[in-house]
Amino acid sequence: MRLALLALVVSTAALADDAKVAVKAEVVHAQVKAGVVDPGLEAMQAALAQGKRYGALRRVSTQKVLLEKKPAGLPLPNGTSAEMSLVTLEQGVATIKLKVPKGETTSKLGRDGSLYQQAGEWQGGDLWLVLSQPK
Repeated sequence: MRLALLALVVSTAALADDAKVAVKAEVVHAQVKAGVVDPGLEAMQAALAQGKRYGALRRVSTQKVLLEKKPAGLPLPNGTSAEMSLVTLEQGVATIKLKVPKGETTSKLGRDGSLYQQAGEWQGGDLWLVLSQPK
């Protein structure tokens, strides 16, 4: 009986270590000057308006990234890169560690909503990394 319980505990721990979550990673170029806001970025514009008011938001790239414990790199158009890794996955909520050139943060990402992380400057504006769970 003890052996079966130990096997169950070990297999549960192994599953937790192998946890993976798919995220949609978008790189967005934001500028203060008035311009076009790409479709689907209106919520981002509203969320960021409490800090800096961006008049133009343009999606530079979008890709699906499978996050796990081992960091995944994402090249940015300003010649730097971002690193993302999964810290935990509990009840559909992923805790993600995100490292960009100017710092590191750990945040939670659920099925709804997005994470926004400033990722440096580029072409007279700011680069933002937007993480969300694919729909």
